[in-house]
Amino acid sequence: MKHEAFLEKLIAILDRSAIAYRQYINEGKPFQLAQQLKLHNGNALQWLKENGSLLPIRFQGDIQSLITHYSEWSHKWEKLNAEKEFGPDEVFVFANDITFPKQAAQNLEAFYKEISQPPATLHGK
Repeated sequence: MKHEAFLEKLIAILDRSAIAYRQYINEGKPFQLAQQLKLHNGNALQWLKENGSLLPIRFQGDIQSLITHYSEWSHKWEKLNAEKEFGPDEVFVFANDITFPKQAAQNLEAFYKEISQPPATLHGK
């Protein structure tokens, strides 16, 4: 798999996760939306673990930052979920001091834009 294909899918997953997160926040943090967020974050974690090593070494720190974030977030999500049975509209919130590594995601998105640009053409050809 080429870098571009890996990053294209990763960015799509991250975008879905961001949309789910905003919806979860805006609608009062209900369990049913927390489940959607968990699905997207789980997809991101799996994709990063399975394919993140394909990127150049200079991006491995960014990949690891995202993996660490999603792993710890998932662990906390699962721990709270195991404490009781939540109704779909019940508030589902846990303390999380590990914030999303925005710079890591931005670095990967910038690399994607760099490699997906069409080659420059010479005028007058």
